[in-house]
Amino acid sequence: MDGPTRAPLDQIESNAHHVLEYRLDIDSEYQGWILIFTTLTCAWLFCLPCYCAGMSSPGARRMAAWISQRLPYFYTFMTLFNALLMYLVIQWLPNWTFTQYLGVLAKSAGWTFGHVLKWATSLAMIIAFGVVVAFKERIALMLGLDHKQLFNCKAKDCLNCWSTARFRPIELLIWKVEDLASSDLFHANHVFVEAYMGYNETMRTRVHNNAGSDCILKESMQLNFDEDDEDEKLFLFVQNQKVMGAQELARVEVSSASVKDLLKDSEKLRGPQQVMQWDANYFPKSFPLIPRGQIWISAVPVEDEYQGYAELTGC
Repeated sequence: MDGPTRAPLDQIESNAHHVLEYRLDIDSEYQGWILIFTTLTCAWLFCLPCYCAGMSSPGARRMAAWISQRLPYFYTFMTLFNALLMYLVIQWLPNWTFTQYLGVLAKSAGWTFGHVLKWATSLAMIIAFGVVVAFKERIALMLGLDHKQLFNCKAKDCLNCWSTARFRPIELLIWKVEDLASSDLFHANHVFVEAYMGYNETMRTRVHNNAGSDCILKESMQLNFDEDDEDEKLFLFVQNQKVMGAQELARVEVSSASVKDLLKDSEKLRGPQQVMQWDANYFPKSFPLIPRGQIWISAVPVEDEYQGYAELTGC
């Protein structure tokens, strides 16, 4: 019985011996890069639950949820796996030993911590820049600048020689607003609407005095609309005129896709007569206002008699 039983064990021992005795025949510089890459891979494996949780794949999210319920077992297994992986990689590199690797790792960590104060200012600036870029929309909203176009220029303007041919004139129709909050307990709202969109200047309706919480506006304004710019948004602010300045009652943010839908719907609703009327048949959709209220708007294309000239002025 010892002979047949011993043969598989000898084979396993022989294979393990071959694996441990294997050496990579490459330059010392490349061995260092392999060691750095393996170290970063091991560090990344410890962050695997967080990485999977941030992925859009449902399978990855389910795996992250499953791992999060068994974190002690996961980190125990991953520690053993990473230790084995590092041991094998170091064993295969002829110019490195495990003791030498630990010494270099400790020396690098000491050098990093020793210079962290020198890098503190630069690191703080880099982190602050990353936070500003990542949360620029929320920061602009907090500062009240989310609807402002600070620079009437984008990168694509340089590529098409600042041609304005891409802009399409449209007419924004504002029918009514309802269920507005009251700005003053003793006075009715004096309602008007402000519109911001892309490079357009600020547009306003007239002030409807003593309108209260509901106001029939029946006003229109013309804007230039870049239908190829998915980031362009229409901001509408329902304001209350006061003795000094104005107070915001509500707002709505209309995406570029929604504006294009309004243009398509208006083409169908106007019919062959090309006429829009101020009633519910021509304004079937309302937009919810923040914090409360509803606004009924539509948009129709405008035939610009200078459109041909604008196309000739491009590059």
